Amino acid sequence: MLNTDVAEITGAHRFSETDRQLLARYELVAESVARTFGSGCEVVLHSLEDMAHSVIKIYNGHVTGRAPGSPITDLGLDVLKKSFETRNDIIGPYFSKTKAGKPLKSVTTLIRNDEGTPIGFLCINFDLSMPLSHFLQEFSPSSEAPQTGENFAPDVTDLVGHAVADELDAISRVTGVSPTEKNRRVVFNLEQRGVFEIKGSVELVAGELGVTKHTVYKYLREFRNQN
Repeated sequence: MLNTDVAEITGAHRFSETDRQLLARYELVAESVARTFGSGCEVVLHSLEDMAHSVIKIYNGHVTGRAPGSPITDLGLDVLKKSFETRNDIIGPYFSKTKAGKPLKSVTTLIRNDEGTPIGFLCINFDLSMPLSHFLQEFSPSSEAPQTGENFAPDVTDLVGHAVADELDAISRVTGVSPTEKNRRVVFNLEQRGVFEIKGSVELVAGELGVTKHTVYKYLREFRNQN
């Protein structure tokens, strides 16, 4: 059982609306992690406002057999007590077992509010007993999964250069279009892709196209005046 001192320090029964909103923002993070790693990855969002029912969001709860409203764990209590003595807010990875004997690899992240007071946990528990075939199936693209290209650029120059190259490749398949019109269409398409939201992108695009930055700005004005 949690001792009274810890409960008083955390203000477990006095959460502000700001605290609750802060915790709610982690729900999307939890769902994103669960979607990425599949059904063998349980992701749990705990609120310390009511530790007897601390689980406020859980994905793949079948891993440990929990649901919203489940209580905080003994490890959670220990982390909470130590949180007032240290700023080590990420615990793990560590290994444990469920009541059913499933081996887990876990990481627990302590969530603090703007005052530095602990208000919750984000816990990731991966089921190491998942059959390898199931694991590989979940991490392999299926025919139903959307296939989207993504450029993991090391810097802005590479990012913009890759985007320009994509558009130049696409426009090269169009016949009967002058070089000037091709450049204009490339700039229009890059604007639709949001490339010009990046600082310095106009100069980089101009360099890739072999035109002046004033020409790029001219094309952008034309595009924006149409919308």
